[in-house]
Formats: sequence, C-alpha cells, structure tokens
Amino acid sequence: MEHGTARYIAPRLALALSIVSAAAAGAAGTQPLPPVQIQQIRLANGLKAVLVQRKESPVVTLEVWYHVGSKNEAPGMAGFAHLFEHLMFDGTKELGRDQFSRYIVGAGGVDNAYTTVDATVFWETIPSATLPLALWLEADRMRNLKVTEKTFDTEREVVEEERRFRLDSQPYGTMIERLYQNAFTVSPYRHLPIGSMKAIERAKLSEVRAFYDRYYVPNNATLVVVGDFSRAQAERLIREDFGPLKPSRNPIPREFPAEPPQTHERIVKLRQQVALPAFVMGYHIPADGTPDSYALRLLVNILSEGDSSWIYRRLVYQEQIALEAEAEGDFTEEPNLFLVFAVMNSGHTDAQGEAAMAAILDRLRERPARQATLDKAKRQILFRMAKDLETTRREADELGYDAVILRHPGLINSAAGRFLAVTRQEIQSAARKYFRRRNLTLIEVDPSRPGGVERPAAGAKGGSR
Repeated sequence: MEHGTARYIAPRLALALSIVSAAAAGAAGTQPLPPVQIQQIRLANGLKAVLVQRKESPVVTLEVWYHVGSKNEAPGMAGFAHLFEHLMFDGTKELGRDQFSRYIVGAGGVDNAYTTVDATVFWETIPSATLPLALWLEADRMRNLKVTEKTFDTEREVVEEERRFRLDSQPYGTMIERLYQNAFTVSPYRHLPIGSMKAIERAKLSEVRAFYDRYYVPNNATLVVVGDFSRAQAERLIREDFGPLKPSRNPIPREFPAEPPQTHERIVKLRQQVALPAFVMGYHIPADGTPDSYALRLLVNILSEGDSSWIYRRLVYQEQIALEAEAEGDFTEEPNLFLVFAVMNSGHTDAQGEAAMAAILDRLRERPARQATLDKAKRQILFRMAKDLETTRREADELGYDAVILRHPGLINSAAGRFLAVTRQEIQSAARKYFRRRNLTLIEVDPSRPGGVERPAAGAKGGSR
C-alpha cells in the first residue's frame, strides 16, 4: 500500500463509496469529496508554489513542474524537453553526476521524472524530515545545471536508445506517431515527446544550453508540496532556496499556431512487418478544462473502461474480431485528439474493425446513452479521483496538472461536481460534434513489407460527416 496506513485508507474508501452513492442518485453539481486546503505562494522572480498539508503519515511529495514540453520545441529541436528529463540528473556546479538521486535514495526516498507535450515534471517522495534537502537539491539544479559535452553525448545516446526500444523496434510502435503527423498540419503536437533521432543527433551543445536558460527558470516553474510538513518552514525554505534564482531575461513564448479545422478525412495505409492488422482513428477535440472535455472524458469510460465497455464488449467479446480494442482521450493544454484503436484477430481485417467501431460511434451520435450507462461512467471516474487522493504523489500530480496546465489548482475541488453535472444530452452533443468523418484521421497497418503509402479518402469509415 503506497505511502498509506489502514487508518488512512479506510476513510478514503468510505469517501469513494459516498461518491458512488452521490453519482447513482444523480447529484448533479454536488461535490462529494472534502475540499483540499491549498496554500499558494508566488515569489518576486515568478516562481509559484502550491502547498497542501496531510498529516496521515510522515511523508512528503515534492514536484517541480516546468511549463515546457515537446510543444515548446522549435523545428529541429524535437526531443529537447525529453533530453532535459535526463540531463537534470547529471550534475550541477555543486553536485556530481547521479548525486541528486543518491541523496534522495540515501534519505529513504524515491525520485523520478517524466515529460509530456505540455510539461516536464521532476518528483521526489521522501520522509518529511528530508524536505529541506529536497528543496535545496531542486533549487540547485534549477539554475546550476552543468551541461558538458560528455553528459550531453551520454544522454543523447540514452534518449536515442529509448526511442528505439519504445517506438522503432515495437510492433505498431510508430503508428501513433504517424497519426499525429497526419492529423496535425501546424500544431506543435505533430511530434511526440519521445523526440526525433535526427534532431537529437544534429543538436549542438550551445542550443541545448540555450533551451535550459530559456525554460528551466523560476518564472516557468511551479513547486507542489503535499504531505506532512510545517507550512511556515516550507515557505521559509522556498523563499531562501528559490528566491535568489534569476528569472529568464526574455519572455517565455506562450503563443502556438492554432490547428485549422479539418475539412476532410485523412487516411494513411501502412504496410509493416506485423502479425495482425491494426488501425487507429483520431478525432480532433478541444483543450482540457473546456466544457466539452468533461463529456469526452466520460465517453472514454463508456467506450473503453472495463470488459462491459461498448468497444470491448462488441469487438473483443461478442464478435471476437479484435484481439485488443480501446479508446483514449489525449487531453492537453491545447486542442488534441480522441483516439480509438484496435488490433484485429487473425482472419479479420482492419476494415471490419473500422466498420464495427463506426457503428458504435454512430450509435452515440444518433441517440443519448442510457442514464444507467452514464451513471456508471461517472462512478468510475469519481472513484478513480478518490483513489488519486490516497497518496501524496497522486495528489501532487493532480494539483500540479491543475495549476500548470489548467491554470488553477483549486480545480481539484470542483472537478467531481463538473463530472456529476454532465447530462446524457451533452454526451450525445459531444459525439455529434467530434465523431465526424471530416474530423477523422485514420491510420491502417497491414502485415507486409515496411513502407507507407497514402490512400485516397473515398470509402472511408468512422462516423458521420
């Protein structure tokens, strides 16, 4: 049980059950979770901090959210944010390579990092008494990182190997990458956080250092501290450790090209050395935090959460035409994609899977889902929200996402009510608005020799126009 005790988990499970009851009763607009008490700090250099005290166990999670992800990478720099996810552990003017993690692990904690299209996040879960050390370590690497030719070359190889392992050498590994390359024409979401081999190989040390000086600065960072700590001590340490750090000299760019509305379906047929046919459909959707995003998140659950979900039940269980089938929403700071995906069973074609998937999406467009179906989706989401409050790490992640990507950490206190308020008609409206053929990009993968060709759009499947 992660960072928890029986006396702590039991009340949380009781809260989860109260959520189930509230959703089943149709308590639209209510807030079944107890409010999170949030303290916010802003320093003169632009650094922001979000603090939440929890006294259940002597543990603290510290996260540093840098508002820089793959969407901030200029042409020729694809993979720079991911590169810094690694470089930030490679030593500073004060510390040698890997010493950051050695201090954290030596104190009984764990640490790691991850990169998304919108942010790069570094985190530690530590014994409460170690918070002063963790804050100092994070402040040190925020402005004192030492990027040398040796560390750059080492991490460049690590990132390249990670891409080979996760994408290039995996069956269907590049299918999602091809989807984004074809679904977007100008949006920076065209390339994934994993990065480009060519860009990383061609990168110069001067460009990498300039990227660090532009984005890994206090005025582009948000600290999140959740757990058992003294607020007075935490605020004092944050001001002492981070206050002297200088912000970037130039404004951090926040304007990104808006993807024009898609006016016709786009279909790409790939022939690769895979065992079974597969396909992925991508539909453009609005940014996270917009009114439609709540209905779309519920649609993900209706379509793909559990064995009784619509996609699994039809394609995998009833018709047995697919080995795997699911839906997922890529909910991000800027408009992104709603994905439906399937790997077909032996003897079945991707065209069969697309037809079955289109029938499911058309059903959502033609008539509202049953109230019982919507209530079940709400229970699933809200139960997951309750579980996310079980650990300091999960709560810190949610607070950081709300603070940085959605611009308001207090959304953690209103999200449950927003989901409960979604109606059957809003679910249908979202399906009608976004699951349209002209809004579709379809990637098909068939077993054969490698290579990709564009296929004419005529006769495509995947929702009404």
